[in-house]
Amino acid sequence: MEETADRRGHGGFRDVLAIPAFRRLWLAQLGSQLGEAIALVAMPLLVYGLTGSVELLSLIFILQLLPRVVLAPIAGMLADRLDRRRIILGADLARAGLVALLLFTDRAWQIALVAMLVATGNALARPAELAAVPMVVSPGQLVPALSVSQVAASIIRVVGPALAAGVIAAAGPRPAFGLQSLCFLLSAGFIFRAVLPPVQHDERTTTLAVAVRREIADGLRVVRNNRIVRGITAVEMLWQLVAAALVVGILVFVEETLHLGDDAATVFSLLTATFATGTALGALVARSVEKRIGRTPLMAIGYLAPLMLIPIGLTPPLPILFICLFILGFTDAWAVIAMQTYLAETVPNGLRGRVYATWIGAVTLAGAAGFGLVGWLTPRLGPPATLALVGAVVGFGGPLLLLATGAIAAMRRDAAVGD
Repeated sequence: MEETADRRGHGGFRDVLAIPAFRRLWLAQLGSQLGEAIALVAMPLLVYGLTGSVELLSLIFILQLLPRVVLAPIAGMLADRLDRRRIILGADLARAGLVALLLFTDRAWQIALVAMLVATGNALARPAELAAVPMVVSPGQLVPALSVSQVAASIIRVVGPALAAGVIAAAGPRPAFGLQSLCFLLSAGFIFRAVLPPVQHDERTTTLAVAVRREIADGLRVVRNNRIVRGITAVEMLWQLVAAALVVGILVFVEETLHLGDDAATVFSLLTATFATGTALGALVARSVEKRIGRTPLMAIGYLAPLMLIPIGLTPPLPILFICLFILGFTDAWAVIAMQTYLAETVPNGLRGRVYATWIGAVTLAGAAGFGLVGWLTPRLGPPATLALVGAVVGFGGPLLLLATGAIAAMRRDAAVGD
């Protein structure tokens, strides 16, 4: 029988992994995240290799983000009304089949179409995954649960690019998508055996259109009225400029600014792995640092992390570039863990799917805009200036948004109440 979080203590990594439901959910997430980590390297290299166009590379990333924006309200409604395990399982199987098609595509529009369909599966699965974690661990276990997830996910983002680099070096980027398909199948196998508590939801019967409108309104209401959720959403939307810069800006930087030639793909893979190594180590120490300085300062330091992109504007030697991305990943992990903990604690279980979906929709829409802006700026300003500009805007703008939205004040108030 599954042992629930309510019957367990508030221990560390070992305790949360001893909960069968969390462990299987965690392994399923790792499987899908490994596939995504492989694609994080293989997709831009495939597209840029076929087209040689920064704008087209950005466009394909925008197209694969749009389904997540459009489907966010429906995904949230499904996550709060249906079996979350079945949602994740169905999305895994569908994505495994779709990704396998990339082995046979040779045109940019075909890649874009498959990417959009895979993104549809991501849009359906992600709210269910996020909403499922607080179902299987107690409130006191959220930080270690999210920390172990972040540590493992960061390690996966190291292993994924390394695997992709090996496959790409041997056979080009296309076969790497076969590995991604296998990863989704592994995820489906783990989530198939997981048992999650039933979701409690409103049993009122309405038409689909009315239900979707109500779900959207519920999610938007929480995001708008809850200062913590509002502030985190605003900062994460701004942070999408960094996400775009780490793909488009860094790839073009190693391809064109550093003139690495045949070594560019390997260096891009290693830079991606270095950033992920930083996030893994940062997540590993996040819990002890939080106990020492508090969660709000932990998140504030993490949101200053994009400042590490500013030195790249000076076109530093390659070792300095690796150091900057490592520090960026290390401190960003603190922001991610603190942010996800705040979201999980602030939002009631019955609303989590809708709020997560609304949050993901807003952040994803910002991500599409971020890829568009970075794709437009990079060929005009050059990769070094673009990366430095993004680092300054996000590094200084994130903490200011937390202050302006009242999120920091609300966090301090809740901390005082908890004490």
